[in-house]
This record gives sequence, C-alpha cells and structure tokens, in this order.
Amino acid sequence: MRIKLEFKGNNVVLPRGFKKYQQALIYNVMTKGEAEWLHDKAYQFEEKTYKLFTFSSILERGKFHTRKKKFFFPDNISFIISSPVEHIIEEIAKGVMKHDKVKLKNNIMKVKSVDVLKKRDIENDKIKVNALTPIEVHETLYKPNGDKKTYYYTPFENEFNKRVNENLKRKWQAYHNEKCPYDLKIKPLFSGNKNERIQYFDNTIIKAWKGHFELKGDPEFLEFGYYAGLGSRNSQGYGMVNILE
Repeated sequence: MRIKLEFKGNNVVLPRGFKKYQQALIYNVMTKGEAEWLHDKAYQFEEKTYKLFTFSSILERGKFHTRKKKFFFPDNISFIISSPVEHIIEEIAKGVMKHDKVKLKNNIMKVKSVDVLKKRDIENDKIKVNALTPIEVHETLYKPNGDKKTYYYTPFENEFNKRVNENLKRKWQAYHNEKCPYDLKIKPLFSGNKNERIQYFDNTIIKAWKGHFELKGDPEFLEFGYYAGLGSRNSQGYGMVNILE
C-alpha cells in the first residue's frame, strides 16, 4: 500500500540529509503506542527488527545552496510512503489527517492532502524498476585494531545481489513468520558510477545507487519487495522503487 502526502509551507528550507526529518514527521503523526511499536519492535527475525516501510524523497526539486549547505524547496511539497503492511500505512494516514499542521525540521506546514495510490499487482516474474530512492547494501567490517568499517557494495558486485535477496527474504520471514520459499535476482541496467549517490543520514555518510534495475522472482515476492523496499535502511528512506512500464 502506498500513500502520497502533500503539504503547504512557506519558503521550505531543509539541511543536507533531510531524510531524518521526514522519518521524524512519520513517527510524530502516529499515536505514541503505534510509533513506539513501529520504531522499537515492529517485525522481528533472528534478533533483528524490520519496520517494513519506506518513503520517497521530497518529490519537488529543491535548489541546493552550496555555501549554506541547505535545500530550498517550493511552498508545496509532497512525498510517498510505502509498506506491504496496510495497518502501518493506515495508522500514518489517520495520524496525518488528525493534524491541521505538521513540522518538518523548522518548517510548519499545512496538511493539504493524503491520497491512497493505486495498488500495483505484479503478475510477471521479471520486471524493470527505477530506484526512486537509492538502494543501499553494506557490510560492517572490523579492522585489526577492532575499529568498525562500513563497506558499501556496488550493483556490479555479486554480493550486492546476494545481500538484497537475503535481506528481502528476512523481511518476508519476519512478516509472515514462516520460511521464505522465494529468491530475488537484481541486475543493474546501467554501467559506470553515474548513478552512485553519496548522502547523509544523521551525520552518517551513506553510499547507495539509483538507476534502472531488472528484478526476477516470483510475482508475490516482487510485489512484497516493491512495497517494503529493497536493500537496507528502508525506514530511513532508501530502496523505494517504481515499476517501469
């Protein structure tokens, strides 16, 4: 299920790495109990928590001021929230509609609309998608002195496909509480590093990838990934895809 939220502000200004403020808005409009459940518990598998939602960046283009390191957006802004769990989307939608105004960083914005987007039923076992937000795949490594180092995989490495598949299977198992019978194959439909994105989330540098990808798998599994998001950090606004016609 997906919804599109639209807000009206006044000279909307956001710092670099503003995804965390979108995430905060989502939690803040929910009831305290629902927000705590989604943030702290949600769906679990092998001691890991999967929140099973993702969201797009702000759909309207912002102008980045290099010296101030801030984005300047038009007054009307919007973004999409996606989840295979209808309850999550319904709670967010109800929460937004109960507010006349919401806060995004220091911007006070009026709620203009909450639109439920048309459901996408995937019937084929091979689809092409566009990454609305970058797909992120990483591994935490340890240096000889014990310090942590994060390695970000590129779509041209076999480990990228392996980890996207394993991650989606774990999400499936966390939600359905049963072993996932499916596998996913993901292949980039581009070459070079032009689609690499280096972004910030809460002062953490993240390397991820936009662009077009080919996905192969059971239609039910592809649809689950379409709504849950691909790769890691989905609840931080990564891994949302759109289907290319």
